[in-house]
Amino acid sequence: VKTFSFPSNSQCLLTLGIQIFLVGTDALNNENELFSVEYCGTNCTKHNNGSWTTCSGNCACYHEDGKKHGLCLSTDYTDFTQFRNLTSEEIAEAAPRPQQTQSH
Repeated sequence: VKTFSFPSNSQCLLTLGIQIFLVGTDALNNENELFSVEYCGTNCTKHNNGSWTTCSGNCACYHEDGKKHGLCLSTDYTDFTQFRNLTSEEIAEAAPRPQQTQSH
């Protein structure tokens, strides 16, 4: 008799939440950097040949060592030091303005 054990969604989401919190906390130490993680809504599984199921779009499979199940996540890193500082006038000029309509 073979028995399979799958982690519950709450365990996966708790682990994911802790990891995202840790990443977010680390990113808060440097206000010039932003690292974000999004769950793509699917999981990934390790095949018997050692390969992993692919995730769609720009999502990638993230898993713990020794585990056969992981999560498809999308990550994004922005280094704001690569952008120059804008003046107040430049920010005001770039701000969206309400559309003006002509009355009849």
